[in-house]
Amino acid sequence: MMLTKRKISLLIFLSFFLLSCDSNSKIWTIFREDDLLEHPPAKRCAECHQEIYKQWNKSRHAVSYISEDYKKATNHYAKTKCLACHIPLEMSIAEKPEIREIHREDGINCVSCHFSSKDKAMHGPYDVFSPPHPSMQDKNFKKSIVCSSCHQETYKQWKKSNVSKTCQECHMKPVKKMDLIQKFPFDLFHLAKKVYNHSFPTTIAKQEDLHLTAKKTEDSLIIILENISIPHNLPTADNGNPKFYVLATTYKNGEKKENFTEVITPKYALEYKKPKKIEFITFEDFDKVNIKVLRKLSWKKQKELIKSVNIKF
Repeated sequence: MMLTKRKISLLIFLSFFLLSCDSNSKIWTIFREDDLLEHPPAKRCAECHQEIYKQWNKSRHAVSYISEDYKKATNHYAKTKCLACHIPLEMSIAEKPEIREIHREDGINCVSCHFSSKDKAMHGPYDVFSPPHPSMQDKNFKKSIVCSSCHQETYKQWKKSNVSKTCQECHMKPVKKMDLIQKFPFDLFHLAKKVYNHSFPTTIAKQEDLHLTAKKTEDSLIIILENISIPHNLPTADNGNPKFYVLATTYKNGEKKENFTEVITPKYALEYKKPKKIEFITFEDFDKVNIKVLRKLSWKKQKELIKSVNIKF
């Protein structure tokens, strides 16, 4: 009967115990691939980490330098202000990273976040045995602070919210339990672990995340809008130009009367649990209003509906 992978793994781990489980031990340096410690391109990492690479390849990180939106915003790379976070060399907690001069087409690639020149090792959330390169467990990878190198303003907003939910809980939810490595024989070195979503989805707020009320006065419509669940500003951005739109349409006896629009930018955003007052001057009487809240991401042309309510007076 063929040995199961679990049994094979057990035999290998037993061998490690007898021969030394230190991947820096001379016996294991025969597997060392030195180019992995020289800021390789993402495709090099994909030779072992195929599934994680596929996730990353769908992300905004993967196109942070080559996207048409970035080219347009920088006048085809003439403006260099944003380079540090669009082609970062290595992540540096709460400090802007250095610019990476090689493999620029990779944007924010694997080693931008996972490699440290200080100890010449790959860093991640797990303590793993990895002969091809030294690996270090870094518990910051499960904390919001790991995002603070580039997302500095959003990190400050999150910290101010004083909530325990991390960036990863919304933007890197575990995909499933699976092997970290898909290359033989290194895939036999570990049991399956939770793999966090490296496509970094930009989740959209739900209706219940926004509390909305409206009040009618003699000559105005007053809307109070509050972000009650998302522990950072809406919209949020260190750069770029995402927007929220508040659209109001008034009615009298079922007949449409007036349309109003308020645009909310990162500078005047909805702060966490801080109600925002929006006032429209009205010229016609009304007995009902329909209010819609939409968002538009910097790189998308279309708006997305978050909330729609009808309020009668």
